[in-house]
Amino acid sequence: MITSASTTTASTAATDVIKSLGTGSGIDIKSLAKSLVDAEGAPRKALIDGKVAKSQANISGYAALNYAMSQLQNAFADLKDTSDFAANIATNSQPSAFNVAAGASTRAGNHSVAVSSLATAQRNISTAGYASSNTSLNSGSAITLTLGGTAFSAAPTISVTTDTPAGVVAAINAAGQGLVAQLINTGDTTTPFKIMVTGATGVGKAFTLSSSAPDLDVNTQLQSASNAVLTVNGVAISSASNSVTDAIAGSTLNLLAITNGTPASLNFSNDTSSAKTKLQSLVAAYNDASQLLTEVSDPKSALATYGATLVGNSVVSTIRNQMRGLVTNDSSTTSGNISALRDIGIALNSRGKLEINSVTLDLALKLNYNDTVTMLSGNQQDQGAFDTTVAGVAGDAFKALTTTLSSTGPLKVQSDNATKRIADYQDDLIKLQDRMTMLLARYIKQFSVMDSLVGQSNSLRTSLSSTFTGMQSIYNNK
Repeated sequence: MITSASTTTASTAATDVIKSLGTGSGIDIKSLAKSLVDAEGAPRKALIDGKVAKSQANISGYAALNYAMSQLQNAFADLKDTSDFAANIATNSQPSAFNVAAGASTRAGNHSVAVSSLATAQRNISTAGYASSNTSLNSGSAITLTLGGTAFSAAPTISVTTDTPAGVVAAINAAGQGLVAQLINTGDTTTPFKIMVTGATGVGKAFTLSSSAPDLDVNTQLQSASNAVLTVNGVAISSASNSVTDAIAGSTLNLLAITNGTPASLNFSNDTSSAKTKLQSLVAAYNDASQLLTEVSDPKSALATYGATLVGNSVVSTIRNQMRGLVTNDSSTTSGNISALRDIGIALNSRGKLEINSVTLDLALKLNYNDTVTMLSGNQQDQGAFDTTVAGVAGDAFKALTTTLSSTGPLKVQSDNATKRIADYQDDLIKLQDRMTMLLARYIKQFSVMDSLVGQSNSLRTSLSSTFTGMQSIYNNK
């Protein structure tokens, strides 16, 4: 029972008074007063406690529904973007010539790829060799390197403060000009160390490197810069890089070697297994949420914590109707013969559970993949939750559930209301306790008067009895 400071003080005072009562009447006034107060206050307290328990149960039910609906929202989120269906299986007849990375916009289809040459980078080496990595190249003075060629039309310079082969390599690598230098050991018995400088791939990355030090000449060319040359679906392509993007829309070809004889055959097929797994997850999330709705609204539910917590609650029917609409309504972006989930084998059975007809689903994913994607996603990508553009079954459902689960949605609003009611009920308990304390004080006062009157009556009776006894004795002694 909730008490206040004033209530405790009054109760203590009442207890002191009660201890002094009962001496005149012989009645257990303490038990009588407390019994009367308890008889009047207990039913009211039990009623308020029941309301608190019900509101707490409601909050648990709302929390469980919020979780289940969040899981359903996540399942729809995995189907709302075109990239969710972008997984492709690539089959390459010459994997040693190139590999491929498919992107979100890569479409299923067959392609031919012939690689004639790879992109190469210019590679120079120093004409002279050096006895060690610390050999002085300019009598201890700094060296200035000047870059030129198609890649460096502005002729930038590199300052080499340590005039050794190792110092030249370090300065070139630190300059950030796109050149990579390294010191190699040729194995020569007297001057084994040489400086090698490599540029970027592509004919446009050719360079020259002049030096202010007469003993430093890095212009012996080992390899020239050139572009990759390939033919994709009959179209000639030149690329400065061996990573060729969008020669096939949405994909990247990583060239490794020249194709052998005939062009390579490259096939992209939709990874239907990924889409099927996501749809199975949607069905599972829907059925979990549906089962929870049944449990929280069933007065006979044996489910711990959440069972029977929202019996007769209108929120349950509101959410149940919304859920059914999400999986049964036609898509806002129908395509071909695919208008709704039922057209790909996903529908409610007679028990209200969502089921998958695997044969129908497999055929839809195999024969009508693009139409299925359009029906589900509206061909949207990363659409915001409050974007009004139609977005297919999954995209529209995601937005609807975002509203339902928001701070102004029914679950949050009803949960907040239940929390407020509990606070009000706690105030009612405090007020009830204060009223019962005052009632106890009133009873004590009334019983005190009664006990005093009874005590006076008993005293008068005793006095009269003594008087009569004395008079009788006098009379009998005559």
